[in-house]
Amino acid sequence: MRWRRPERVKGRWPASWPALKFAAALLVAGPAPAHDFWIEPSHFTPGAGAAVAIDLKVGEEFIGDSVPRRAGATDLFVLLIADGAPRPISGADGLSPAGMIAAEGGRTALIAYSGAGGTVTLPSDRFERYLESHGLEWAIRERATRHESLEPGRENFYRHAKTLLGGAVADPFLGGKPLGQRLEILVDGDPTQDRTPGVSGRVLWQGDPLAGGLLIARAKDDPRHAQSVRTGTDGRFSLPLRRGGIWLLQIVWMERAGWFSNEDWQSHWSSLTFQKPEP
Repeated sequence: MRWRRPERVKGRWPASWPALKFAAALLVAGPAPAHDFWIEPSHFTPGAGAAVAIDLKVGEEFIGDSVPRRAGATDLFVLLIADGAPRPISGADGLSPAGMIAAEGGRTALIAYSGAGGTVTLPSDRFERYLESHGLEWAIRERATRHESLEPGRENFYRHAKTLLGGAVADPFLGGKPLGQRLEILVDGDPTQDRTPGVSGRVLWQGDPLAGGLLIARAKDDPRHAQSVRTGTDGRFSLPLRRGGIWLLQIVWMERAGWFSNEDWQSHWSSLTFQKPEP
């Protein structure tokens, strides 16, 4: 996803004016406009009964603005604890934060979101910089093969985000449980409780292991010094994360749009946030 000036997109105005102003400032400051999407709860380790605001965020380098709840564009917005059934997260349409929950605090909890972002067109140079920054060099080569290198990049983008809320008891299986998101980050063990340096896991694309994806990790207190790693042929990854604190894992993958689409590409953005204890 890439934000642009406040124009209409597919006949509608952007949902978040503050987020758009933030993105416009980034466009002036540098070559990469805001695009990251993640869940940022008001508390990553809430006690039992605590009210937790579930904020959907868009921005750059772990700094951004709230995205209002859009019921018509939301496919999944749920809370999961242990082996219980997913519970819908309540909230007011058009407002932010997008949802509220009362934390149980007993075990680690997972919040998951999936939804349509919108449609965007970028000039060719900016589009190819965006592809390169997310390790999608194969898409650059495909554009060249199709003689599209000088053509604008037209895409639909979709968002998939998760966050883990630490509880009194670890859940080593919750973060590794597939939920059926189109692009999905799964982690081994429970990073909200694990004091071992690093995090490992796998990435799924349409339910299968994604090979060659570029996974990026940013610390909330040092977001500009990102770590990155390519997923293996089995979709697995491992990152050192030698400090505690709040972390954002993110990855982007693309596919060609269908024959009847007005766009050329469909991009999917996946993220996972959690607070890791100090080693």
